[in-house]
Amino acid sequence: MNLFSRKAVQCFAAGLLFLTFASRLPAAQDPIGKWPEKLVRVVVAAAPGSGDDFATRLIAPKLSELLHQQFIVENRPGAGGMIGQTQVLKSVADGYTWLLAGGSMAGARYVNAAVTYDVLRDFTPVSLVETSQFVMVVHPSVPVRNAKEYVALARSQPGKMTFGTIGAGQIPYWSAILFNNMAGIKAVEVAYKGNGEAVTDMMAGRIDYYFMPSVAAVALKMKLRPLAVTSMTRSAALPEVPTMSEAALPGYDMPAWRSIMGPAGVRRDIVASLNAAIGRTLEMPEVREKMLGAGSEAAPSSPEEVSKRYADWMERFGKIARQAGIKPQ
Repeated sequence: MNLFSRKAVQCFAAGLLFLTFASRLPAAQDPIGKWPEKLVRVVVAAAPGSGDDFATRLIAPKLSELLHQQFIVENRPGAGGMIGQTQVLKSVADGYTWLLAGGSMAGARYVNAAVTYDVLRDFTPVSLVETSQFVMVVHPSVPVRNAKEYVALARSQPGKMTFGTIGAGQIPYWSAILFNNMAGIKAVEVAYKGNGEAVTDMMAGRIDYYFMPSVAAVALKMKLRPLAVTSMTRSAALPEVPTMSEAALPGYDMPAWRSIMGPAGVRRDIVASLNAAIGRTLEMPEVREKMLGAGSEAAPSSPEEVSKRYADWMERFGKIARQAGIKPQ
């Protein structure tokens, strides 16, 4: 065997030995790794019993089954959602901490000076979870039968009508601000700590109008008069109630939605796995039925669709804020 042939054989043998050794390395040496391999947390920036909490606890057990690791829900309410949102933003981007994100995050920086995050820059979108509508309601003593009549009544009494909100930056708040702007109404805001307090005062006739979740409007439609829903599509829970765009203000649109997002930088393969599992979960008949019973509709999506929705609404909330003269506080 000549010198060249011997060297070729030696190189081949060395390569074979390396491949054999590499194949026996433990899985822990793999820089990519599998996911999930341990418990996964989904942070809800709202209190137990809230709509965010309901949606998360509905899908978490299904994700546990599909991905063979436990998904647990952690409630981190406070500061208009910033406590939970910041916790996820600052967490390690390893796929083990996620956020149930509401649509209100798109408008948070326009009302809250403490908000420094950028939804598109600082979070990793995964999938939409559901969409829903809020419903404008009035006390039965108010002498109107529809939203168009209410607009006329409110215009005739500038500064006398009152409306409830549950915190600047939440979708009911934006619903009222957009309604007032488009209708040319001057009304007095009455802020509440939560939906329960606002509903109590609505039923007592202490405030004139309020935007409440559709499931609450269904439960109270014998005590409060629903006039219109806030999105461009009617609510499945109240199909007889027109949209605000149909009833009085063409082009009015203020939907609510929830999504799953992680901190910036989560690996694409992890996002793809979780997105697929969420999609399968939201196709389950029992999940869809429970969401409909709560006044929302399952809405699986791609990560790109989540990003586009937030980008579009960040621009729209900014426009509404400028028109209303709203400044971050």
